[in-house]
Amino acid sequence: MRSMWKGSISFGLVNIPVSLYKATEDHKTSFRSLHEKCKHPIQYKKWCPVCDREVGAKEVIRGYEYAPGNYVIITDDDINELPLPTLRTIEILHFTDKDSIDPVYYEKSYYLGPGGYGGKPYKLLHEAMNRTGKVAVAKVAFRTSEHLAVIRVHKDCLLLNIIHYPAEVRAVEGVPGIEGIAATEVSEAELEMAIKLIEEISKQFGDDYKSNYEEALKELIQAKIQNKEIEEPDAAPRTDNVVDLMEALQRSLNASKVAPTMTDTGMGTETRRATGTETGPAANPTPRRRRKM
Repeated sequence: MRSMWKGSISFGLVNIPVSLYKATEDHKTSFRSLHEKCKHPIQYKKWCPVCDREVGAKEVIRGYEYAPGNYVIITDDDINELPLPTLRTIEILHFTDKDSIDPVYYEKSYYLGPGGYGGKPYKLLHEAMNRTGKVAVAKVAFRTSEHLAVIRVHKDCLLLNIIHYPAEVRAVEGVPGIEGIAATEVSEAELEMAIKLIEEISKQFGDDYKSNYEEALKELIQAKIQNKEIEEPDAAPRTDNVVDLMEALQRSLNASKVAPTMTDTGMGTETRRATGTETGPAANPTPRRRRKM
């Protein structure tokens, strides 16, 4: 891993030197934008309309538009000299219970590795947080912003999560239709059966999830490269049958016992059909046809 930021954690009067590393990587298939006529990649150029020419990366500077057409120039030196302790330090504001922060706040994850002589104080903070079950709410500045963050224990490592500021999280009251949910009633029998279904199809979060979309996309790409046919399911006939909620729950429970195998989303095909979340008949799957690429 390559460090993307170096500094220290401010833990009371203790400074713990650390390095920041990306904890995740993108495995999604990427595409190039091509010109439809000649099939060659499109080039995106930085163009100055006043000088009427292309501008190189070294010629681009940062400006803030304080009035229409008027800019103040902000350099890297200006940013590095901001009177913020968080430019080189992850400043712990306070500790809190690890379950007290709603997941809606979480954004990105980074590993914090010990730097230089920081092995012992790093281990001390890790062990103390592990025993207390606490996480640290902190601030850190990089990439032209001061971020709100959470430091937490992840296995033998400290992990930093960039989280949204409370003002950035939109109010749930703005969700269309949500205002009527509080007055909606469900029966105790429906609730008990729903809880039973949840328990029936519950399992531990694992490390074997994968994107079925990516697998299908790679198969399509390889088929096009080799000019082969690929199998394609016929469109399933739609049904407008409205299944009674209790009946759907019961059928879901029955299906989960007969076919307990889960998909990556945690619910089998038979279960989705039983609850009415998948269109088409529950039996006799549609035959597949082949499509020429």
